[in-house]
Amino acid sequence: MAQVFDFTRLRRLTIIHVFVQAFLLILLVGTSSVLLGKVPSQVFMNSVIRVVVLQLILFYPVYKLAASDAEREVASAATGLAADEMQALRRKRVFSDILKGALIIFFFTFILRAPGAPQIQFSILAVFLLSYLAYFQCFNSVAKRLMRAKS
Repeated sequence: MAQVFDFTRLRRLTIIHVFVQAFLLILLVGTSSVLLGKVPSQVFMNSVIRVVVLQLILFYPVYKLAASDAEREVASAATGLAADEMQALRRKRVFSDILKGALIIFFFTFILRAPGAPQIQFSILAVFLLSYLAYFQCFNSVAKRLMRAKS
C-alpha cells in the first residue's frame, strides 16, 4: 500500500519562507548601505570578503540542518502515522527549534559583545543573515524536491 501525503502545511511553510527571505535580503541591503556610508570603500570590501569566506565555511552545516529539517517535515506530512512515530518526529522538531533559537541568541550576543567597529559588527550581522537566508533557501529546495518525489 502506497503512503499518502498531505503537503498543505509544508507548502504554506515554504511560502512563509519566501517572505522571510525577502525580509532578510532587505535587511542585508539596508545594513550594507549604512556601513558603506560609514567606512571607506576598501574597508567595506574587506568586510564583504570576510563574510563570503565565512559563509562558504558555514554553508555545508547549514545545508545539512535544512535538509534534515525538510526530510523530517516531509515525513511528518504522511497521513496515518502511528503515535510513537509522531512523537519521534515532534521530538526531532523541538530539538531543531532549540538549536536554531540557540544560534540566534549566540549571534545577537556576539553582535552586542563585538567591538564598536562597524565593519566587525556588519560582518557578524551579515554572516547571521546570510546563514539564515541559506537555511531557508536550502529548506525550500530540498522540501520541494522531496514533495515532487513523494507525489
